[in-house]
Order: sequence, then structure tokens, then C-alpha cells
Amino acid sequence: MATAEGEWVNLLAEVFERLTAKHSSISYDFNGVTFEADRADAEGKYLPTGRVTITGKISITVG
Repeated sequence: MATAEGEWVNLLAEVFERLTAKHSSISYDFNGVTFEADRADAEGKYLPTGRVTITGKISITVG
């Protein structure tokens, strides 16, 4: 089974591949979006490890 981190990596790779093929750009606007990360301990219990809040714009341009 794929990890959540692995799923994000695969999703981003696919986005970049599609943008490159079409010489495109994409922008994301965030207004206080919070991402929380966690990990499982040896017993499988999830422990919070961090939080990131994004306010601003991310642009990806492939030329």
C-alpha cells in the first residue's frame, strides 16, 4: 500500500509531466491553508509531527 507521502510525490510528478508536455503554467492561491503532517510510531499509532500554513500564491511554469 502506498504511503500518503508517496501519493503526493506521484501526484506532483504527474502534474509536472503534463505541464511539460503542454508547455503550460498553473497557479494556486492559498488563503490560510493548513497542512498537518504525522507519522506512525512502532505500534502504528499516528503522532503529529508538524503543521504548515500557506497564505500566498504558488506558480509553476514550464517553458
